[in-house]
Amino acid sequence: MIRQGNGILLEMDGRKYRFDPKRVTQDDICMISHAHSDHLPTSFRSTKAICSSITRDFVKIRTGKDVETCSDERIKLLEAGHIAGSKMFMVEGESRVLYTGDFCTREKEHTRAARPHNCDILVVEATYGKPQYVFPDHAEIMSAARDWLEDIIRRDGTAILLAYPLGKSQELSASLKDLPLLLHPTIAENNRILRNHGYSLATDEFVPDTAKPPFVYITSGYGKESSRVDLLKKRGAKTAAFSGWALDRGFMFQSRVDEAFPVSDHCGYNELMEFVRQCKPTQVLTTHGYTKEFAMQVRRNFGIQAQPLVARQRTLDHFC
Repeated sequence: MIRQGNGILLEMDGRKYRFDPKRVTQDDICMISHAHSDHLPTSFRSTKAICSSITRDFVKIRTGKDVETCSDERIKLLEAGHIAGSKMFMVEGESRVLYTGDFCTREKEHTRAARPHNCDILVVEATYGKPQYVFPDHAEIMSAARDWLEDIIRRDGTAILLAYPLGKSQELSASLKDLPLLLHPTIAENNRILRNHGYSLATDEFVPDTAKPPFVYITSGYGKESSRVDLLKKRGAKTAAFSGWALDRGFMFQSRVDEAFPVSDHCGYNELMEFVRQCKPTQVLTTHGYTKEFAMQVRRNFGIQAQPLVARQRTLDHFC
């Protein structure tokens, strides 16, 4: 049995497994796929959970809890390719159940691609589960972004890159490390944590009124940052947003940026479909995003039993 409720609950072989629970409980086997806030626990009745060491460190920073990472002979941790430390989980018992969490099958500068694995039941995210969301080649998009930035730097200008603080900000930090990068303090802190795990990432923080052009400032642009971004724009800074939603018409206008690059830490529609095909499941359960639409496409294309597993629809993040 698989159902929503305190994360996603799998009951199999007399055991209870919870994927990305909001409450880490004592009696269940709890797994945390990655360190984005919508997948992190908010309360702990136990500090034992299955996750990567990177996710453990971010849990401590973001929740103040020291997670005791544990293991289970029935559970395999698999590369998810979403952000640093992200994992998919394969639970093997009377059935093989694969939970993807958020995942990406494209190779990027700082993450390895997720790979399909044969399973009986696939619980898969569907953030970009509509046919119009097909991403261009990642290397080509990053090359275009670099060309745009190098032109600004040659003219002693300033560029502001708007990206999610944990995920695309690290991809930008890694891909553009030879450029004069300055970081929002939160992004710099995230990079320092990852440097402890062997990542080569910039950590220089942006200090207002001391930074001299040319430089490239990486920030989320959220909250109090919006006024700082507006001030830099008045001083001539150019802006670019990095988001999968840049595929949507009107994204640049809504985001009020000069450029928008369709870079995402999620799979596009065609990548989701290919992943399902290669996993060869007999049942697919969809979560997050366009769950109904993607389940319908799976049924239509593969004849596989597929349905949404949704308690409530979550808002899709602007910088997914």
